[in-house]
Amino acid sequence: MTTTRRLHSILLCLVLLTFLCALLPKVAHAETCTATPTSLSFGNVSPINRASVDGSGSILVSCTWNSVTLTPNVLVCLDLTAPTPRALSASGNTLAYGLYTDAGRTITWGASTLNTTPLSVTLTKPVTGTTASATVTYYGQITANQPTVPTQNNATTSYTQTIAAGQTALRAGFYLLGAPACNTVASTGTFGFSVSAPVVNNCTIATTNVAFAAATGLSAPLSTAGSLSVTCTNNDAYRISLNGGTSANVGARTMISPAGRTVSYQLYSDSARTIVWGDGTNGTATYTAIGTGLAQTVPVYGLVPTQTTPPPGSYTDTITATIAF
Repeated sequence: MTTTRRLHSILLCLVLLTFLCALLPKVAHAETCTATPTSLSFGNVSPINRASVDGSGSILVSCTWNSVTLTPNVLVCLDLTAPTPRALSASGNTLAYGLYTDAGRTITWGASTLNTTPLSVTLTKPVTGTTASATVTYYGQITANQPTVPTQNNATTSYTQTIAAGQTALRAGFYLLGAPACNTVASTGTFGFSVSAPVVNNCTIATTNVAFAAATGLSAPLSTAGSLSVTCTNNDAYRISLNGGTSANVGARTMISPAGRTVSYQLYSDSARTIVWGDGTNGTATYTAIGTGLAQTVPVYGLVPTQTTPPPGSYTDTITATIAF
């Protein structure tokens, strides 16, 4: 009889132990975070404008907790250890730029391990569910005043840089109260991405007048010169044509007075005044050159040939210079 009671007691204890074990939580999985970045693609960059160009990218940060946790908060730090100053490149040429943590582009994106500023975000486990996410924006800026950055083959040229995974680190510190510092949290992942900018061909043109000196007669030729100031993207071929002005004839230009009288004259691209500068028709030629990214002075040579002297007066013509690139 005694033996039977003991067996019942042992069985009761085993059942109770099994019930208590069922109430214990399962083995907890590690609480983790991931970072999924978008690449940064700048808009068109025209170096001769000398202006900075802004852009931005984003990083989706997602963290997952155990269903039961004592650390419902997490500080996520995104380190960037890629060397500075930063530069995009194409065929051995470079375009300087920066990456920043703020929209004002005053705080360079760096790394907590380098005592510079990482991107960071704090997430809290949701009341229902085990995953929380946030999008973190990073900011880029093409550095101003880089006029000699070239294009290739007279076409828009893509400048790029790849930020390798090894140049980034995701640090996640889970906590209950009192957030840890970024530089005390271990790295748990990486998040490589790319940066790119299209450098475009562009040109600007400005003129000075071709003004002949006053003359009492036209029994001898009159000569003078003016100039164009041309700025085109470095390594960009360009072509300048001059129209026919009042006469609408590039091969036979005329200046006209308020009274309707005319004086024949011509414009040339060479100092010897042998190459008539026009649009490529009627025996004329256009002017061609390669841009440097800096202002280039292009002379315009004028000549009034010997002719019958018209009545005194002011004779003028208006010529349109057109640049193709």
